[in-house]
Amino acid sequence: MTPAAIVLDRDGVLNELWRDPDLGLVDSPLNPAQVRLRPGAAGAVRRINEAGVPCYVASNQPGIAKRKMTPRLLGAVTRRLLGELGARNARLDGIAYCLHHPDAVHPALRRDCPDRKPGPGMLLRIAHALDVPPGRCWFVGDNPSDVAAGRAAGFRTAWIGTTRCDTCPTRTAHAPDLVAADLDTAVTHILEGTTDAALPRLR
Repeated sequence: MTPAAIVLDRDGVLNELWRDPDLGLVDSPLNPAQVRLRPGAAGAVRRINEAGVPCYVASNQPGIAKRKMTPRLLGAVTRRLLGELGARNARLDGIAYCLHHPDAVHPALRRDCPDRKPGPGMLLRIAHALDVPPGRCWFVGDNPSDVAAGRAAGFRTAWIGTTRCDTCPTRTAHAPDLVAADLDTAVTHILEGTTDAALPRLR
C-alpha cells in the first residue's frame, strides 16, 4: 500500500551533522554555510515526490533555546536546505520544528513540550493536517527517540544508520519496522512495499 505520508527527521537524515574539528563537537548546522545534504538524500526526496506521497520534516531544533543560534539563523539554515533540495528537483511539503528544551537557557523556550521527540506531537499534527491515518504514515530517523516518537504517534518507523551497539533501537522495546543504511535505501523499501522482508536482513 502506498504510504499516506513520509516524514523525515532532519539532521543526520537529510543533511549532515556539523562537525567542528577544532572543538571536537558534533551538532546541527548553526548557520547556512554548514548545511550539506547527505549522499542520496535529494534523490530519495525526489522519488517520494514523484510517487505523489507528501514528504514532511519533523525535527527537534533546540539551538535557539540553548542560545546557540537566533531565529534568523534557523530560518537561513532552513532556506538553504530547501534551496539545496530544490536545485536537485526535490521538495518538502512541510516542516515542523520543536524549539523547546527542558533545560533551555532561553526562559521562554524552557519546557517539556509534547512536540519534542520522543513525544508524538509533531507527527500527530502532520497526520491531522493531511487528514490521514497515522498507521499509513512513515517516520524515518537516525535516533532511538525518532523511533519512539513514531511508535507513540502510531506511525510505521524506519531507522537509518550502521551503528551496532546496546543503544540502537533494534535492541530496545521501540524496535523500528525497518532498518536501512541510509535514506535512499529506506525510501526504496517503503515505496516498493518490501519493508517486511528488509527488516530481518538489515538488522
